[in-house]
Amino acid sequence: MAQTLRSIPPLPSTERGTFCSISSDKSGELLLYCSGSNVIWRPLSAMAAGTEKPDDIFCWRGHVKNTTCAAMSPNSQWVVSGDVTGSLRLWGAKGEHAQKNEYKLWDGVVKDVAWSDDSGRLVAAGDGKEVRAAAMIWDTGSKTGEVTGHTKQVNSIAFRSQRPFKVVTGGEDMQVIFHQGPPFKFVRSHNAHSNFVNCVRYSPDGAWFASAGSDSKLCLYEGKEGEFLKEFAKPDGVSGSFWAMAWSPDSARCATAGGDKKLRIWDREAGAQVAEATVGTALADMQVGVSWASPSRVVSVCLDGRLLLWDVTSGLSLAGTINGTQGPLNCLACDKKSKSLVYGGTEGSVAIAPSSGPVIRASIGKGIQHVLGHSDSFAGKPEAWIVSLDDCIRKIALETGEASAPVEVKEFMVGAGWLDAGESKLIVATGKRNFHCISDSIVWSKADAVKRRPTAFASLAGKKVAVALEQPEGQTGGMSSAQYDIHLLDILDETADGLVEKALLQKHLAEVCALRFSPTGEHLASSDAAHKIVVWGLSDGNPVAKISDWNFHTARVSSLDWLEGGQKLVSGSLDRHLFVWDLQKPDSRVQIKDTHKGGVTAVAAVSDASFASTGHDGFVLLHGLS
Repeated sequence: MAQTLRSIPPLPSTERGTFCSISSDKSGELLLYCSGSNVIWRPLSAMAAGTEKPDDIFCWRGHVKNTTCAAMSPNSQWVVSGDVTGSLRLWGAKGEHAQKNEYKLWDGVVKDVAWSDDSGRLVAAGDGKEVRAAAMIWDTGSKTGEVTGHTKQVNSIAFRSQRPFKVVTGGEDMQVIFHQGPPFKFVRSHNAHSNFVNCVRYSPDGAWFASAGSDSKLCLYEGKEGEFLKEFAKPDGVSGSFWAMAWSPDSARCATAGGDKKLRIWDREAGAQVAEATVGTALADMQVGVSWASPSRVVSVCLDGRLLLWDVTSGLSLAGTINGTQGPLNCLACDKKSKSLVYGGTEGSVAIAPSSGPVIRASIGKGIQHVLGHSDSFAGKPEAWIVSLDDCIRKIALETGEASAPVEVKEFMVGAGWLDAGESKLIVATGKRNFHCISDSIVWSKADAVKRRPTAFASLAGKKVAVALEQPEGQTGGMSSAQYDIHLLDILDETADGLVEKALLQKHLAEVCALRFSPTGEHLASSDAAHKIVVWGLSDGNPVAKISDWNFHTARVSSLDWLEGGQKLVSGSLDRHLFVWDLQKPDSRVQIKDTHKGGVTAVAAVSDASFASTGHDGFVLLHGLS
């Protein structure tokens, strides 16, 4: 049996030039945001305390394309979420979270969505060819009038829940438009903004609404009749876009998230700013989303996805930072001494998740290909080695996230592993068929080390190297070759000439995707694109395929790792499943189904009874065996 011991979700998806949708339930306890094609909610109090449990974190996977906005109904029974294709999905917030309906609004993106306070009506806005906003009955999708007037994309929409109902919209035509109903119809427009209107929001009491724009303006309007009241006084030095705004629960204050990397608090009655906080000076510190979850708690989103928890009891102070990664993950390692998980993906950041405490992130700037951790016998400083798509290798300090100067290999690196028993040197195999030894620089290179391009690589520190090659070109007897070779080499010394071929392993009939030596060196596991796993026995000097019928995956087996002890093997596949195999009981297996939407991309052993996995959904999961 297996259970999930820890779940580390991805951060919100963000994009420069648009606001990030983030919201809370009516109680202010759950935080909802979009990440990739998923909708995620997390408990705010547990986030702040660092005590989140796997059961506390929920991910809804019903969308096919990237999600853009989500909101929970005031009665906490339903969630509505929109995506880049113009689809709006309505699904249960409790029980099995089944989808109730899907509404196709238009062909472009859904930018914003909101509920009426009685949970009976929905409004949505975005970018269609003709229709750019809609009001509807929640459970049938029946339209309740027309929300019109904009000539360009509508960025934001808000619902006045108190009767008589009102709807206000803001768009890229720089207009704020007021509608009344139902059935809803155009009443008046305002041109107080001189640039895009990025966010409009009604105050909780319905007496006011406000608009925030790319012209650094925050404007206030009367809620019932939609009359323009005033522009909030601009403080000295304000610049950049206001990407998002949110009202306090008592309707007395507003918070804005700005492109000038500042979170600002404004007083409605005074029409002026009363507090501000500068997050930083880097581009990643831009504030692109904000939610006023409770009287004392504001949550903002940075451009790099960081969630900042602010205390607004008195003034404005940072109470906590939730860090991590955005987007799909494709590599994972465990530092065995500290039990820290290190992972990265296409977005270009590396995250370090210690066994306890907050996640640390290091920005590399390029997609991450491979992460290598150390064994528990490593005598050096806590670190991980990172291979990235800029064809460089860096060391990352696990305690601080600081990265060393890059070592430029200038070739695509298919795989990497430790060359020496002290784990101070890497050996990498490149797409140009070369081997390189890397320390603080390139120690040596071996050109044309293999005959064809490698597809997978592994090493047993100081002892062995395995490299799998692509199939030969050409045909024999009118048929393409099915020769997917694995070359096994002994490491006699740490020089280029110290790599001596030991054996040629031939059992796979499809491209080999992953290789992994057992900790004791007695076995080598290999997997391929035809979902086959082979275990080779190495202890008698003549490698043989001890097991070649582990074939229960239904798609490419992308990752392998051995649990401590070397008797149990974990496999992860694009079929989204994980298997734990036991050499002592080869006919039995533990299956963990549907772990990662889009497929499992990496697995890493943590102990003899636990391991972690990552996937295209951006999650990191820690699993335990019982």
